[in-house]
Amino acid sequence: MTPSGRPMDMTILVTGGAGYLGSQLVRDLPAAAPAPLRIRILDNLQRATFQALTRMPTSGSYEFHDADLMDPAALRRALEGVDTVVHLAALVSTPFSFEHPAWTQHVNHWGTARLVEECIGAGVRRLVYVSSASVYGPGGPFAEDAPCQPMGPYSQAKLAGEDAVLAARERLRVTVLRMGMVYGHAPAVRYDAVPNRFVFQAATGSPVTVFGDGRQIRPLVHVADAAAATALAVFDERAAGQRLNVVTDNVAVGAVAAAVQRLRPFVRVIATEQDVRTHLSLSMDGSRLTGLGWAPRIGLDEGLAEMLDELGPFAPHAPVHDPGMEE
Repeated sequence: MTPSGRPMDMTILVTGGAGYLGSQLVRDLPAAAPAPLRIRILDNLQRATFQALTRMPTSGSYEFHDADLMDPAALRRALEGVDTVVHLAALVSTPFSFEHPAWTQHVNHWGTARLVEECIGAGVRRLVYVSSASVYGPGGPFAEDAPCQPMGPYSQAKLAGEDAVLAARERLRVTVLRMGMVYGHAPAVRYDAVPNRFVFQAATGSPVTVFGDGRQIRPLVHVADAAAATALAVFDERAAGQRLNVVTDNVAVGAVAAAVQRLRPFVRVIATEQDVRTHLSLSMDGSRLTGLGWAPRIGLDEGLAEMLDELGPFAPHAPVHDPGMEE
């Protein structure tokens, strides 16, 4: 508190703040904060998500550092005067991907470990690390204490990043969020996750393509609810020292496709084969986080409908002639 009794301003650094979840989080944090908030965004804009930095709300104070997490000098500058860090910056891939193993390990594991040490050196009080449901490996529903058997470099590096964060809990107040598959509209939306990919296909008149039989499960969470869970981890002291699963529903891929088809009845849903790993299921138990008061606000149908409306000009409202439909 200041001598006048006014809460002191807080500075939060969001690494990867111009990414998918980050673009929503930096807009939602000011409303969740108990005191005036300065938000510092560190992002290398590798995905060219410049739109993430447009039309920012006036309720917060913003600062942008166009820099890479792996640049030590830039990271130290970004951490000056920071109370809390939300670590989103990462090389992102599908849950069971085996792409770019060395670089993924370098950024997602060692980059996180370096950030932890720099936070301690800079006097940061709190660190929230956004990890991934994929650290569990196939199966579930997994609670936070379940053993992890990650498949592939992305999942392995995210789990190693968790260990680096939690090893510092005697010197930092740390929280690990194991995020389900994030979907829904955001300023810097990506279209590679299953629900978003289905929406993009439907909205542009392409067939919704399901790999395998569609019975494989994915733990889903809308991007706005994911941001709310992250804000809880930042401001709620009960989250300190914990791993928390962030999931709204565990949904079969085929059910997601069916939900899209209900919203756009003339869209075709087709099944095809791909890498066998896309047939694996993964589900999580989110009761620990809901026990802290987090409650998702956006259901699957509402989230899909919002995305379809955003892509509305492309959406077919009548059958599209396709020779394949006559077979």
